[in-house]
Amino acid sequence: MSLPPVQGAFADLARGYGERYPARFSLRLRLEELTLDVRSNSEAVANDLRGYFGSFAEAGPSGAGVPADLEFLLLEAPVQEPPVALAVKPHAPGKRADKERFADLPNDGPGDGGGRVVRKQATGMLFLFGGDRNIAVGPCAANRNQLVNFLCARYMERRLAQGWMLGHAAGVARPGQNGKGLALCGFAGMGKSTLALHLVARGLDFVSNDRVLVEPASGARAAMLHGIPKHPRLNPGTALGNPALAALLSPVLSAALPEAARSAYADLAPEALREVEDKYDASIDACFGPGRFRLAAPLSGVVVLNWTHGGGALVPRRVDLGQRPDLLEALRKAPGLFYLPGAIAGRARLTTEQCLEALAGVPALELGGGSDFEAAAMLCEEFLGA
Repeated sequence: MSLPPVQGAFADLARGYGERYPARFSLRLRLEELTLDVRSNSEAVANDLRGYFGSFAEAGPSGAGVPADLEFLLLEAPVQEPPVALAVKPHAPGKRADKERFADLPNDGPGDGGGRVVRKQATGMLFLFGGDRNIAVGPCAANRNQLVNFLCARYMERRLAQGWMLGHAAGVARPGQNGKGLALCGFAGMGKSTLALHLVARGLDFVSNDRVLVEPASGARAAMLHGIPKHPRLNPGTALGNPALAALLSPVLSAALPEAARSAYADLAPEALREVEDKYDASIDACFGPGRFRLAAPLSGVVVLNWTHGGGALVPRRVDLGQRPDLLEALRKAPGLFYLPGAIAGRARLTTEQCLEALAGVPALELGGGSDFEAAAMLCEEFLGA
């Protein structure tokens, strides 16, 4: 998805924003072997992200003198008018219309792949990116989730350019450096994040929420499951509707909601709780203790949630994803506006055939029938092996 290039180079726009909003505050993130430098003109934004990313944020100076793999400028500012004319992103059926607008920018010279401008219509946040340079301008402090998604998307583009597969799934793993991992996928509303939290409550490590990356097997090394440093976003149904999780997750709601709102949620039936759209960040460290969030594990299996809430008994089945393309679609994820097509063209594994190749030799388990998170967690641990 792209537009004809517009007039005005990415470097000129980036320079203009940087001069108007000097960024004096910084942090450095280490995501496996890659480093991300984040600078902001707002100390509050820098400190908020340092707290959010926890152990992924390096202590001390921001890698002075050592170039980072990706650089970010997060500039707190009033809502900006787009610097170029933007087009409306086509939306899928059932999705909100005119959620994002965008335009492609021409390259700045030989070896430069150009850039893109994306505007979030609801918040007015403006994002400019190309190559290793990434800029967010607008009310950053009020939109941390959009900043986190921006950093993660640009990081994932770098990984897709290495030939990895993008998946719509959560990830968990056995504790220990080589503890095996599971990718947990499912169609909208199935509860993959909730199942991941049940497994973390049972002692597994958290690897990722909502997006995973699969590094295909190479030689004697098995396929690897990789995550992104994004904590789960809970709705009240997850925190209050699961007795096994309530004691661990309710502090998140206690900190975010007044007592009257918590009481109102507590009085709702489970079916009504699942429909609540409010979401709150749940730090893995705060809910489960430090050292429970890691970003990589050998991929031991894929679990596909294909159940119905209130649909009776849980029905597990071992499946071959090559013979069940309907289930593979629950895992496959197409890149969105925050990925430059030229950066991943010919390298990312996006087709059905490429996804199956990346998952070659990885077993899959379908969970059908009716939803039962506790029983599903036990089956996942059994599937994962001792």
